[in-house]
Amino acid sequence: MSEDISNILDGWDYRPDRPAVREIVGEDGQPKIQLRIDLGLLQMETSGRPDGMRPHGQDTLLDHYRNLLLEHRGHDGGEFSLTEEDCVKLQLESMQFYHRRISWLELGDYRAAERDADHNLQIISMVGEHAQTDQLRETFVQWKPFVLVHRTMAKARQAWERGDHDDALALIEEGVQEIGDAYRDQGREDAVDNSGEIAYLRKWAEEIDHTRPLTLEQRLERELDQAVTNEAFERAATLRDRLRTVREEGVDPEAI
Repeated sequence: MSEDISNILDGWDYRPDRPAVREIVGEDGQPKIQLRIDLGLLQMETSGRPDGMRPHGQDTLLDHYRNLLLEHRGHDGGEFSLTEEDCVKLQLESMQFYHRRISWLELGDYRAAERDADHNLQIISMVGEHAQTDQLRETFVQWKPFVLVHRTMAKARQAWERGDHDDALALIEEGVQEIGDAYRDQGREDAVDNSGEIAYLRKWAEEIDHTRPLTLEQRLERELDQAVTNEAFERAATLRDRLRTVREEGVDPEAI
């Protein structure tokens, strides 16, 4: 069998503007994700670690360090800390989950994207709490707003797809608050007003608000305003009566 991957890449151009992703079935019969990059491709497992490895017999390296932390607490030892080597290993794992996360977002599997974002937020939290030096902490914590915007996108998309626009808007606002809190925790108050992540989410919320289906009450209010603007007073009176009935009784008289 040839080890040349040129035939796999034929007709599948790299796109620098957005992820080029596809799902395949591997020779083991299991689903895989392929992400096209400039020099080739990444192939990832859809569960566990993207590279399919089980470090120290655990699903992820994060699980391994969690177990070490629990063992450490059980022995009443000194302060548990992560060395620079530990942090480098966790950073490499977080990069794997990042690549799979952006792949899930592109493929539209927002629940999976949310899970992978949560994984990296948990890595950031562990390093932020247990890294040996402030420099190591800052290396991870600086990425928290970026991961939060992806998690917010994934959560809000799930609500939007089930038609719950109000929940989608609430989740976006929750994400905005979380990103603001992340910057404030880093002592970067000035970054809150200049955050690209927050600006993106605010713009997306406006788009959702403008495109979501109107309730009957909202539609009647809009039609009433238009009738008054056009000086169609007889129609305005009829709409006003219908609107009053809907507000008071929750019933549209024309539907009876």
